[in-house]
Amino acid sequence: MRKMDTGLVQLSLPLSSLPTAGLPAGSLRRQEAVHEAFRAVLATSGLTPEYVASELSRLTGNSISVHHINNWTAESKIGERHIPLDYLPALTAILRDSRLIQAVMPTGWTALTPEDAAVFELGKVVVEERRRGRKKRELWERINGSGA
Repeated sequence: MRKMDTGLVQLSLPLSSLPTAGLPAGSLRRQEAVHEAFRAVLATSGLTPEYVASELSRLTGNSISVHHINNWTAESKIGERHIPLDYLPALTAILRDSRLIQAVMPTGWTALTPEDAAVFELGKVVVEERRRGRKKRELWERINGSGA
């Protein structure tokens, strides 16, 4: 009697069925957008690069120097120095600005500040209340219409 192989098999999906299939090559390159956003956010924050480096070091537990900050914002350093992704939450908290995270997001996606998230949640509640109101009206119409 021959023993059958019961190992798992990975099936290949055609590329056309993947959610990113319609995106052009390079369309999610975010390097320049992140670089520009960091420069803009730092400039409007009123904070010094020294303060940002010190606070980033404290919050992440890594040694971040003012030279790191300068490299991440220098026009000549685009393509050479990347802000590590795991620093984005700390930078967003320090700078109190979501533009840096927003710059990382693909087009059509968004990041919300805690205040904006509350407004968004309220909007969801209002939409649900309106749906329920429509449903209640439909049911009352069915009840009142069928009883006549």
